[in-house]
Amino acid sequence: MIKLFVTDLDGTLLGADHYIKNEDIDALNRMIEDGPPLAVASGRMDHEIIEVLKRVGVNGHRVSQNGAFVFDNEGTQIHAKTFDSELAQRIIQAVDKEPMIKTVSTADETFTKESNRFVDMISEQMFHDIIIQPDLNEKVGHTITPSKIALHGIEADVMKAAKRIEELFGKEIDSFVSHETCVDMMPKSINKQTGLRQLIEGFGIQPDEIACVGDSFNDLSMFEMTPYSYAMSTAHDQVKEKASTVVDHVHEAIEDLDKKGLLSKKEQAADI
Repeated sequence: MIKLFVTDLDGTLLGADHYIKNEDIDALNRMIEDGPPLAVASGRMDHEIIEVLKRVGVNGHRVSQNGAFVFDNEGTQIHAKTFDSELAQRIIQAVDKEPMIKTVSTADETFTKESNRFVDMISEQMFHDIIIQPDLNEKVGHTITPSKIALHGIEADVMKAAKRIEELFGKEIDSFVSHETCVDMMPKSINKQTGLRQLIEGFGIQPDEIACVGDSFNDLSMFEMTPYSYAMSTAHDQVKEKASTVVDHVHEAIEDLDKKGLLSKKEQAADI
């Protein structure tokens, strides 16, 4: 039985301009009322996940910044991880040569070196403004402690950058394409799976008692946890190949679990 339902945000539950389908909202509310609770696992910041949950009208556990921060549905922090200062400095110096937008995220803020129309476009998809910090490189690892460093650009550049980052820092960090326009760099062993494991260990449930839905490469680690993984039909082919089922919408994943009789009832998930 499924005792926790996990959804990604961008490209999954959350569309362009922060759009959320009414069918997904209704399905999530019905599921939580009668059965297992919800967790959101996203590359976004925790306060952004909270805002999405408010818009959906539900409460939920939160795995933010690809597993760097984990909170339960009462707001208790379960886990937090940021970059070592020396490593963060080396990364920011190395990626400074990349012809892409660079952002540095802390627990609740995002920084970049200069303002331009591309930064404005990125900001429009966030729930907060990007802070322009001209001396960002000098502050990283000192007054700015990163939890995530990201490069933004067109898909072709993102895929090339992801390969170069893997070659340079593959043994020291976790990196993955979180969206076709973004490659994320995280502290080693920080990903959605490790974040979810931190969460479910306290509930005494097993990985195969969760179901998850996502659309990008940063969702693959949670797909590996359970046989009940769902990929969005808009996902990259390599992502869809790793999921057990492909769906067009989040509510279809919930409906599929329900049809299979896999959604645990409230009393079975009372401690989660």
